[in-house]
Amino acid sequence: MPLRKRTSPVVNGDADNDPSDVERATDPADAMALAEEAEAEAAEAEAVANAARARARAVKLRRQAEAAASAAAIVAGPADVDETETTEAPPGETTDEPAIAEPTRRRRFAVPRIRLKAVAAGLVILCTLGLLGVSGYMIWAHQRVVAERQRSAEFAAAAEQSVVTLMSLDFNHAADDVKRIVDNSTGDFKKDFQDATEDFTKVAQDSKVVTTATVNAAAVQSMTRDTATVLVSATTHVSNTASKDQPPRSWRLFVDVARDGGQIKLAKVEFVP
Repeated sequence: MPLRKRTSPVVNGDADNDPSDVERATDPADAMALAEEAEAEAAEAEAVANAARARARAVKLRRQAEAAASAAAIVAGPADVDETETTEAPPGETTDEPAIAEPTRRRRFAVPRIRLKAVAAGLVILCTLGLLGVSGYMIWAHQRVVAERQRSAEFAAAAEQSVVTLMSLDFNHAADDVKRIVDNSTGDFKKDFQDATEDFTKVAQDSKVVTTATVNAAAVQSMTRDTATVLVSATTHVSNTASKDQPPRSWRLFVDVARDGGQIKLAKVEFVP
């Protein structure tokens, strides 16, 4: 007797066994056919159950991915949300990796690039400021050196002229020479010399002395903004009533000069042996 084909109770939603089939399976061949049919139905039921579990797992993973993407968007802000893309699995397929793996990796590399640019810009600014500072210092130092050289040369020239004025004397116009010394001096030296001008003029006229001074060298030993001490080397040629052909004499003097009324004048003279 031919067997009728049965419909899977799992597919039809009927999970109970059909007892009529068991009762009709009196023949061994029929019993074997029924057994194979039951095994096929069991395999089909197992496949349907696996598919259902896979779909359930895919839905769960998708929900987790959407929740994680929302949380990341809230933390990162609008800029990161625009730059990121959500990776979704095609319908019916499952994945063991979260769908937001790619956006997370992008943010991980984007942040260091921004920081490196900021650090590089800061270094450029610092280097620029450092170079400007060094340049400014070099200009200031150069100007200071130039100013000191000019002031030193000015003091040295004033000391040379003071020595020539002090040591050059002609009895024919002794009064004018003495007045020139007084006008070119300042401080205590000027006061002391003024007190002795009459005697000094009379001695020069009586001895008929003529002295000519020549400065050989001058070097500033120390100086401030308005004063300086200068070492001067000079030579004098003297003639008077006693001897008209005296040999030249060499002198070394420490000369103090100081600014007085916009002019550098003689403040002190000290002869060095």
